[in-house]
Amino acid sequence: MIQIDNVCYSLSGQQILSQLSFTVPPGQTFVLLGSSGCGKSTVLRLVMGLIKPTAGQIRINGVRLDEQHKNRETPPMGMVFQSAALFDFLSVYENIALGLRKKGCASEAEIQSRVARELAHVGLDADPTFLAKFPAELSGGMRKRVAIARTLALDPQIILYDEPTNGLDPMMAKVICDLIARVHERLNVTSLLVTHDLNTALRTGNVIGLLAQGKILEQGPAQTILEQAGPLLRQFINGQSTNDPAGIGGGKNIGSY
Repeated sequence: MIQIDNVCYSLSGQQILSQLSFTVPPGQTFVLLGSSGCGKSTVLRLVMGLIKPTAGQIRINGVRLDEQHKNRETPPMGMVFQSAALFDFLSVYENIALGLRKKGCASEAEIQSRVARELAHVGLDADPTFLAKFPAELSGGMRKRVAIARTLALDPQIILYDEPTNGLDPMMAKVICDLIARVHERLNVTSLLVTHDLNTALRTGNVIGLLAQGKILEQGPAQTILEQAGPLLRQFINGQSTNDPAGIGGGKNIGSY
């Protein structure tokens, strides 16, 4: 469980977040939806403990994040970065194996098995030719899937996603969304996903919260949030593309709100 309680964050005198509060229940995927620059990625950095809130508290599984870091008891947490953040100088195999080697709890044979297993889970074949490729040789969609496999290899209890479909064409974005949904269903992990794309939010989230003015101004279940949309969410929806070739919007014309 992730609990954000009245969190504020300011940078260089500018307030980014203002009394932000929401909860991600165990095994659920919460999507923070908002325009670029609204503070979505700041929330992820706060949850990861990379920066500290100006005010308010963050709790993971009921324990304050600052206390967990002090006692080194933070639950396993994985991050899928917007850019995939693969190491350019490492092969696909070495990128996925790196975290397992750092943990030092698996033999090389076990690492090989885990790498192959997680690549299979993201729809990639662990043949020697592919394992030897470097990130520059991969498409954007492949890089994202390798990044997800790298995260899954460490058995996280919590997964954070930063704009996972950004820069992908509509069909590959659908593939990544479906993959995220399958990961949630298979592992029952707690996930926090940030995106500016409504279609990604609808396809991946259990609950969607619209982040604006430093706080969540509208929130609801992914299945019904369009029908219950208030003025701000309608304005956001109307700014999104009405093109939905993959049927991500569930047959709804999101531009009609």
